[in-house]
Amino acid sequence: MLVEEEYWNRFLETGKVTDYLYYKGMALCREVMERHEKERIASLESDGAYRNGADSGACGRI
Repeated sequence: MLVEEEYWNRFLETGKVTDYLYYKGMALCREVMERHEKERIASLESDGAYRNGADSGACGRI
């Protein structure tokens, strides 16, 4: 079970606004982390950090 689901289930049990806000905070945090990871990967790809194969040498020369 995801942590988000735990917070959602807690909110369903208690009905407390604070439990709902914790749930929404977890969902927002996940979205921000996913966006950051996508941006990090895109940055590495544009910098050539993900070059693989026979044509990539130690200095990036063929």
